[in-house]
Amino acid sequence: MSSTELATIAFEDAERATVATIRGEVDLSNADRLLDDLMAKVGEAPWLVVDLGGCSYMDSAGLRVIARVDLRCRDVGSGLRLVVERGSSIDRVLVMTHLDEVLTVDRQLRDALASALEDIDGRMPGGSDGGAIEP
Repeated sequence: MSSTELATIAFEDAERATVATIRGEVDLSNADRLLDDLMAKVGEAPWLVVDLGGCSYMDSAGLRVIARVDLRCRDVGSGLRLVVERGSSIDRVLVMTHLDEVLTVDRQLRDALASALEDIDGRMPGGSDGGAIEP
């Protein structure tokens, strides 16, 4: 895949999680489609894990998608986990916008899936310490 290819999304089921793998570029031209696809999966499992390891670019429209999906997950009592490689362009955008402080970010898919299996203090998936973010 070239680094300028528009985003694709694929879903697979895991124990206690739906995994959405996004590859390519997320921008205004495809953000609404990705939002619709992700929103359709919210609540199907306790966790929605969005793997952005293959995502080469995300603009503000993509960040809006993540924020809206996070809010919807919280509304239905499920949780959102992002998989983002440390130091990647997506990681830098999350840090610059401080979204890394309110979203649950894992560095590897296996870590996100392992955390989805844990029940920490009996909390529901949407009950992280970070506050909800407004899209």
